[in-house]
Amino acid sequence: MIIYGTALLAVCHLLGIFLGDLLGALLGAKTNVGGVGIAMILLICGRHWLHRRGLMPETTELGVTFWGAMYIPVVVAMAAQQYVVSAI
Repeated sequence: MIIYGTALLAVCHLLGIFLGDLLGALLGAKTNVGGVGIAMILLICGRHWLHRRGLMPETTELGVTFWGAMYIPVVVAMAAQQYVVSAI
């Protein structure tokens, strides 16, 4: 179902944020370092892993594809907003 694709994205996002915060703490920065990028890598790897094992039905893949396509513009908008706030 499409909702499973959304659930996969949510799990990858939460893991990415957690790992980005952990990486930031290890580097001594008080910020998330690469959490969104880590989340996208986890989503790609998770999707391929499930697809190879036949656990990714067509409708689930549609959910992943939809949110994957929506994720990139949202990330670009978030990054643009951060640069504007930093510049001000």
